[in-house]
Amino acid sequence: MIPYLRLVALGGTDAFLLEALFRSTVWSHLELPVSRDNEELLCRVVRETCKSALAGYHTTIEEDNKLKEAKLNSRLAMAVGIREGEKKVLQQIDEVFKEKELELDLLEYYQERRLKDLGLCGESGDILGDLEKFM
Repeated sequence: MIPYLRLVALGGTDAFLLEALFRSTVWSHLELPVSRDNEELLCRVVRETCKSALAGYHTTIEEDNKLKEAKLNSRLAMAVGIREGEKKVLQQIDEVFKEKELELDLLEYYQERRLKDLGLCGESGDILGDLEKFM
C-alpha cells in the first residue's frame, strides 16, 4: 500500500518519476522513499485518514471498555469488541506514521540514491568533486 500512496502523493519536482510509469520499474522506485515532501504528505494523509475514521465512531475505546464490563448479550459483546479492535488498529497505524514523520530527516531519498548509483555522491551523502560547483 505504501508504494501506491507514494504514487498518489507524487507532485512538484517528484513528478519526473511518472516517466517510469511507461516502464515496469515504477513500483520498484516507489518501494523506497522518493522525497521528503512526498514521504511527509504520505504520513500526513495516512494520519488524517486514521483520525477521521476514529472520529466517525460514536464511542471511545474507554467507553467500549465500560460497555464490555456490563452484562451484554454475546452478539453485542462481540460487536463492541470488534469496534474496539478497529479503533486500536487505527491508533496503532497513526502511531507508526507519527514515528515515521519524526524520522523523515534520517531517510535516504531517490535523489541521494541516484547520485550514489552514478558515483556522484559519497556514502555519507556528500557531493563529490566539481559537482558541488553546479549545486
